[in-house]
Amino acid sequence: MRCMSACLLALALVFSGSAQTRKNPAFVTTRWLAEHLHDPGLVVLHVAFARPEYRLAHIPGARFLWYDWLSVSTPDASTEMPSLIQADSVIDGLGITDSSTIILCFAGSNVSTTTRMFLALSYFGLGDRTSILDGGLEMWRSEKLPVTSEIPEVQRTNLSLHVHPSVITDAEWVKASLSNPDVAIVDARDKRFFEGNGGSISRTGHIKGAKSIPFSSVVDSTNHIKSRSALEKTFADAGIRKGMKVVTYCHVGQQATLVYAVAQELGYDAAVYDGSFQDWSPRGEDYPVERPEPQKN
Repeated sequence: MRCMSACLLALALVFSGSAQTRKNPAFVTTRWLAEHLHDPGLVVLHVAFARPEYRLAHIPGARFLWYDWLSVSTPDASTEMPSLIQADSVIDGLGITDSSTIILCFAGSNVSTTTRMFLALSYFGLGDRTSILDGGLEMWRSEKLPVTSEIPEVQRTNLSLHVHPSVITDAEWVKASLSNPDVAIVDARDKRFFEGNGGSISRTGHIKGAKSIPFSSVVDSTNHIKSRSALEKTFADAGIRKGMKVVTYCHVGQQATLVYAVAQELGYDAAVYDGSFQDWSPRGEDYPVERPEPQKN
């Protein structure tokens, strides 16, 4: 059997058309997963809001990852990272080791829930070995690949996590970077919010100078990631050039993680403003907000 890391590198070259800065690609195909499902060290995590969905049908061998285990909701309606102690307990309970390669799988339309887990695993030092199943469980099933209701036995491990705080930023960092030509602040919300239409917040609009790439624009109607050429055009049309640091935000730090994952796949140095607009909007005029000028008839 060929080495798993060599297989992932080959996939990265096929998927992207060029070498990646990541050790593993951000996204893998159903074909790749079907061919490597029984490889030693492969861990498939089925990301879901509730266990009954997972019990009904999942990829053989997939382990259940509840969204809230690695994502903390706050009273301010934002989303934050769990503590290192909590994350360590969750990841050990999933049976992840130093040699594991992790594949995240979403069901239905819960792609941004899963990319939030991708960010969390990156934050806790597992990003280089973590990929997302492109198209998720729905694409897997549409290709007549096997599913099961059997729950696998998982042996608890004892992995030492190493936090990589650079994958998230805060309001102070964003504020200090607004005039930096090498930083692209990217608004991943739907266009109407970017334009200041809607939202129960003190100030509507977007962070001054932000570029709009709605999270829904990087996937098709089946939640399949668009082609590399289409994604590169989306980024270029938004004014993002190669070599820029990309910092994404949304309402509370979830939708932005899909654009973050795509930026990683395209080779950008990327991070997420974790507090997002829910944190930025009430801060006052020192944290500028703007709206597009109304179009004249």
